[in-house]
Amino acid sequence: MPLTLLRHAAALLLGALVSLASVAVHRSVFPLGLLLAVVTSYAVPWWLLRSSHPRTAASYVAGWLVLFGFVVKGRPEGDFAIAQDVRGLTLMLAALGLVVVGLVSLTGRRPSGT
Repeated sequence: MPLTLLRHAAALLLGALVSLASVAVHRSVFPLGLLLAVVTSYAVPWWLLRSSHPRTAASYVAGWLVLFGFVVKGRPEGDFAIAQDVRGLTLMLAALGLVVVGLVSLTGRRPSGT
């Protein structure tokens, strides 16, 4: 039980860190920064879904989405870290896709073919 809790806490923290890094690089050297942000955001849960503990992908997605939600909310002075342009909207669409990945990972079954 403590190992399971530690595994989910680590996945939650990793999701928050990847989300923060995605927000930081999504505007750099278009399209490479955005591509790196989206590919990394999806590569980690893909790897977790294929591990022996696929439900940790849901913890990763939760960490990613919580931090992303704080960033999208904006800052008190009215600034935003995610602009309403192609890059920002693509990152927001990636967040919606991660919601689906998180819901799928809650089934806890490994994908067929593994």
